[in-house]
Amino acid sequence: MKKTKSLTILLYVFAVLSLAYTCYAAIQAYNTFISYYSTNIDVLNLVMYMITTCYQSLCFSVLFYALGVFSENFKKPEEPVVVEEKTETTEENKKEEEK
Repeated sequence: MKKTKSLTILLYVFAVLSLAYTCYAAIQAYNTFISYYSTNIDVLNLVMYMITTCYQSLCFSVLFYALGVFSENFKKPEEPVVVEEKTETTEENKKEEEK
């Protein structure tokens, strides 16, 4: 399994909880609108009421999800790798090694 950061998991949990709250708020807004305006239901007013009730929590769920994806792809800067140069052994080096 791929190792994930705890921050990423926390952001995804917040995104799911915010999305669940958005669904709950949408259902409550619909029921409230229907109970108040049961005789004169205008679709435009219903849509506007749903948007004003739910847009904040929907924006937060999108924001939490985007931050989770960003933190998953974000990597720490790696330490510089020291590369050893490979030297060719010439006849002079062989003679020095033999001494």
